[in-house]
Amino acid sequence: GRVVLFKDVADEALRRVTATSKEKNPNLSDAVRADVAKAVGLGSLAYAMLAVDNSRDTVFDMDVALSFEGRTGPYIQNAHVRAASILKKFEGLKVESLEAATFNFELTSHEIELIELLSRFPAVVEQAAKEYRPMIMATYAYDLASAFHSFYHAVSVLKAETDEIRDARLRLVAAARQTLANALALLGIT
Repeated sequence: GRVVLFKDVADEALRRVTATSKEKNPNLSDAVRADVAKAVGLGSLAYAMLAVDNSRDTVFDMDVALSFEGRTGPYIQNAHVRAASILKKFEGLKVESLEAATFNFELTSHEIELIELLSRFPAVVEQAAKEYRPMIMATYAYDLASAFHSFYHAVSVLKAETDEIRDARLRLVAAARQTLANALALLGIT
């Protein structure tokens, strides 16, 4: 192979994300666009490096790393953004009502999968730390994002059958958003 400087790769990632952002969101201010480019560009690079076994050589593909599909940082960041977007629609809802929300209705398979994955977070953090393998956390973050995306597409949160079911699902969305943020933070990704 050849030596590639990280700065050159990072600059190219920022350039590509900025160009994509201009196409998809032309109304963003330059300051916001720069923040998004930095978060997505550097997040994609960090995830691409941490998602592989640290005892093996890495083959890096910029196009794959910057994709919003598959095992990438942007895919996981997008799950967090989706969760935050759902919660933002209910800003006026009191937090206390979500804390009191109960799951005493028949859960969908998507809800069960998401709850199960959320419950595994502490054990995954411990395992990744004990084994000095960030790949474990990266894999978990991807699995959680994938489960959240499936939940998002299959389960109605905003138009749930009752307010009680909506509140329980909002509580689940809030837990997923926070856990995704925590997993990304442990990987050094905003």
